[in-house]
Formats: sequence, structure tokens, C-alpha cells
Amino acid sequence: MNIPIMLLSISVCPKVWDDIKFLRKKTRNKELEAAFPENEQNDDEGRISSIPVLKVITTYIIQTNGTSFDQSDKYDRQPFLTQGWTIFKLRYAFDNKGSSHGLRIIYCRNGDNFLLVYLNLKTYCADERTLEKEFLKRISDYLCPF
Repeated sequence: MNIPIMLLSISVCPKVWDDIKFLRKKTRNKELEAAFPENEQNDDEGRISSIPVLKVITTYIIQTNGTSFDQSDKYDRQPFLTQGWTIFKLRYAFDNKGSSHGLRIIYCRNGDNFLLVYLNLKTYCADERTLEKEFLKRISDYLCPF
């Protein structure tokens, strides 16, 4: 029996790298440290593969193919969804506190394209409305830069 493997194109909003730097300073967790110096990676996939927590998250998303997640009703009326992009929110257990206090990951999918938008601990996330404005701005800046 052959199992089809879907290869996704992975992209990252530039501010996600700022999120990673912020979390490195706040948590001092080794899972956020890059295995290689940052200046050696030229593309997003290279940088993702050098940071253990990002590698685990992207591998999980790719393997589940987005089927285990439901799209949030709050986000189903956004203008860029007409272009085929769907927003997903994922919780990830981090720092031995469980997923309810762990990382909040916002990402988008459009067919075979995957866009990592936002990454932060729940402790440092703003309220839901401010958080929504932040990641919607990131998505629109990335998809429609002009």
C-alpha cells in the first residue's frame, strides 16, 4: 500500500523570527536555539530545520495535513480567504506547563502552501482582539505587501 506524501511549500512571515528571538530571551529554552548560526541559513526551510521546536511543529502540521484542525469561525470572514488561504490556530505544550499555557501558533494554508504567521507563549499573548489584529496585519503584509 502506497501512502501519498504531500510536499508543502513552507514560508515564514519575517516577524516570526522576531518572535523566536523574543522567546529565546524570555525562556532561555534550548529548543529555541538554532543548531547552526543564523547567517548560514538562506531560506525559511533551512532556518526552520535548525530550530528544534519549529521543526517539530512544522513536521506535525505537514503529517496531519491540516485535517485534525478546524478553522475558527472568527476567522472565516477575512478578505484574503477569498484567495484560498485558511487560518489555523495550534497550541503546543512548552516549558513543562502543558498546552493550555504553552505556545500559540497561528499559520495559514492554501493548498500546498503553508505560511507560519505568529508564535508566542500564552503568557505574552495580548488579549484575543489585539492578537487577532496583529496576525491579520502580518498576513496581509506578507500576502499583499503593497
